[in-house]
Amino acid sequence: MTRSEPAAAAVAVDAEALDTLYRGAPMAALVGVVEAFFLSVLFWRDVPATSIAWWLVAFAAVRGLRIGLSLAYRRAGALQPGRNAFWARCVVASALAQALAWGAGSWVLLAPHNVVAEMALHIGLAAVVLGSVTHLAHHLPALAAYAAGVFGPLALRDVLVGQPLHYALALASGLMAWYVWRSGRAQAHTLAQARAQRQEKLALIDALQRENEATRQARADAEAAHASKARFLATVSHDLRQPLNALGLLSHTLRHAPTAATPGRVQELSGAIAECVGSMGALVEGLLELSRLDARSLTPRPTAFALQGLFDEMTGNFAAMAQERGLDLQVATTPATVWGDRALLARVLSNLVSNAIRYTPAGLVRVAAAQEDGALTLAVHDSGVGMDAAELPRIFDEYYQIDNPQRNRSQGLGLGLATAKRLSDLLGLDLAVQSTLGQGSCFSLRLPLAKPAPAAPLQAPPAEATTPAPLAGRRILVLEDDADSRKALCGLLASWGCAVVEASDLVAALALMPRADTAADPIDALVVDLRLPGADDGVVAIARLRQALGSTAPALLVTADAHQADVQQRATAAGLPLLPKPIAPMKLRAFLQSHPPG
Repeated sequence: MTRSEPAAAAVAVDAEALDTLYRGAPMAALVGVVEAFFLSVLFWRDVPATSIAWWLVAFAAVRGLRIGLSLAYRRAGALQPGRNAFWARCVVASALAQALAWGAGSWVLLAPHNVVAEMALHIGLAAVVLGSVTHLAHHLPALAAYAAGVFGPLALRDVLVGQPLHYALALASGLMAWYVWRSGRAQAHTLAQARAQRQEKLALIDALQRENEATRQARADAEAAHASKARFLATVSHDLRQPLNALGLLSHTLRHAPTAATPGRVQELSGAIAECVGSMGALVEGLLELSRLDARSLTPRPTAFALQGLFDEMTGNFAAMAQERGLDLQVATTPATVWGDRALLARVLSNLVSNAIRYTPAGLVRVAAAQEDGALTLAVHDSGVGMDAAELPRIFDEYYQIDNPQRNRSQGLGLGLATAKRLSDLLGLDLAVQSTLGQGSCFSLRLPLAKPAPAAPLQAPPAEATTPAPLAGRRILVLEDDADSRKALCGLLASWGCAVVEASDLVAALALMPRADTAADPIDALVVDLRLPGADDGVVAIARLRQALGSTAPALLVTADAHQADVQQRATAAGLPLLPKPIAPMKLRAFLQSHPPG
């Protein structure tokens, strides 16, 4: 910062500086009156008493006005926005008026032959101005007005007297005025630096306080996140251990069942095992879906689609579930065409309807749609148990369930609403909930409307339905490096009558390929895991196996990483269908039946 910058800053209207000037005004005014009285005593014999008296009265009046201005400033409650410039002008005018009162006094107190009195007058006025430097340096225009108002009339008076001594005194007054201005600028520079340093310290203190507050908040957030993670892991551990425990006991029972065990008993145990596997699969899929949503790895692909088709799917998917619980499922009919990602919206709506059916012991579940303000409001009503208002802020948290402290899996896993909320935020659906305890709940979301798509031309139905191709005798190559998964998959295919050829790596699989010069049966389909030992993965393995077979045999890629975008892109680029693990048997069977041999 240069020397001129603080001075310029001091000239600028500063609320704190003006406050200092006004607070010190009353005392300065009283001291000035006393000084004027003592200076006038020196001229009592040389100047008419009437003139001195009138000057003292005028001087005291000016000082009184200065005190009144200070009181008015205090009554105004310090500076108000937009008024600081006004009070600054008042300070300059007041300083000039007081200085001119001193300047006028130098003309009244005139005794050229009384050298002692003249010298005392000049010394006294110089002391008065010098004493004001510290006070008026807070606002340099006021100091300039004060110095000019005192030394200007005094120097002019000395010049007009015309004596050598007074010429010297006039020169001294000019030099004193220059010195006062220089001192005032230096003082203003010091004050500006002090104010700047004080502001820096205050800013530093404020920054440290904010940093400490941010640190405390970050620590609190970290502790809350740690506690939430601990609760999450505890809940996941419980929900995984429960079906694992049942699965272990059921498999042990099935393994050690008497050889004379009835088919019904075996089927009962197998069904229970399948239920446990399904529960664990649903949990893993729910967690993976939440993970993908939190990582924002899902990209919506909005299109215009008729909402009625989605409503028909809800009816088909949940009618049996509602009927089993004795509920009336009512799904509205609507001609609306909306804009959005149909697949993701279907998952949101499925989670809401499933949740409504689960928590409605009797009555109805209704899916409704209403158009307003260029948008469509889709709502899922139920006449279920409802929720207290205090519970509503937490119902979209993962694993949060009301009245299920025992984590009963029949009441769900607590992931449905959390997933619906994240998907709704991703799609911008403004998911909201209204609920009354004992009277039911209503979840609503808003969709933008779209223009209806042109109707597709009607096509004649097929002459006859296609019969699914049988699987018995089909030769299937299974390439899977995990021994347990390979054994289970081969056992499933064998139970369908397939002839299974299995391998744990690509080298072994290539060795099993039938030679073209032999009469060995061909391979009808390939089921290949994505992650394989070595440098090659499933996509490369399928290409090499097809090359060895000399044909583009139907191939299915299976993986536990199906949720990863790059895996999906690689499978799509290679033209390979992708089946996620855990493998759904019916999807595997559907793939094989849709690709008959030949």
